[in-house]
Amino acid sequence: MIDDLKAMAIFAETVKKGSFRGAATALNLSPSVVSYQISQLEERLGTTLLYRSTRKLSKTTEGEILYNHAIEMLDQAELGLNKVSGHNLATGKLNITLPLSMTSDIITKQIADFSKLNPEIEMHVMYSDTRMDLTADGIDLAFRMGSLPDSSLNARKIADKSRTLACSPEYYAKHPEPKCPEDLIDWNWIKHDMLPGMRTFVKDGKTVDMELKGNISANSAEAMVKFALYGLGISTAAHWLIKEELADGRLVRVLPDWEVQKMPLYAVWHGNITECSNTRRLLDFLKNY
Repeated sequence: MIDDLKAMAIFAETVKKGSFRGAATALNLSPSVVSYQISQLEERLGTTLLYRSTRKLSKTTEGEILYNHAIEMLDQAELGLNKVSGHNLATGKLNITLPLSMTSDIITKQIADFSKLNPEIEMHVMYSDTRMDLTADGIDLAFRMGSLPDSSLNARKIADKSRTLACSPEYYAKHPEPKCPEDLIDWNWIKHDMLPGMRTFVKDGKTVDMELKGNISANSAEAMVKFALYGLGISTAAHWLIKEELADGRLVRVLPDWEVQKMPLYAVWHGNITECSNTRRLLDFLKNY
């Protein structure tokens, strides 16, 4: 039984890391030992737990069942150790990714506050406007703006983020003053590669959908702001990104009587996480913040 429990723990780590090598690194073992432990476990159980290929591992139906029980076993073991030791000090690692534009958002402060409460967790926070693959890139928790594609990942809306339509004073002066979204049909839109090519405007319960037409796009919200400052067109930017530019007049708000539909911010994480996991700790912290 002891050998089976050890092998189950190694199996669970292999599934989480997606490879024998990743599990070996995390457990300070050799890849051959990891592979041997799982092969022996499969032999004792008389079933295949993992499909192996040169590119990736995937769970069989039996592997999925055992994995769920294995992480529950490890979770209960950690709870028991914490109770006996008299503390519930969180340790380990937590890899997080956020859009680059959220460097100055309130969520960065929330992550800092979480780290202060859990100083033994080694946190690696990656800011990027490229959507990283949680499994392939070893991400525990991702924060993503806008709509989400269908996937097996769990997701929870954290907040709705305000956006502001703005452009440079020089670009604004080139056009008749707009009164409604339809007046912007000939304006040049600065687009984001990761967002839909449409914006919805709201005023007094009325909504207007605008298809964005423009000759420039970027994969960075901060680059969009720069292009707007350089007079290339109009952009819907997160309000926290352009507060100073609006205040000092380097950007002007377009259609101030209309609101750009808010952008949802989601937390996205793997389906199988335990109550003791650092991912769950951060999710619970944000929920109660």
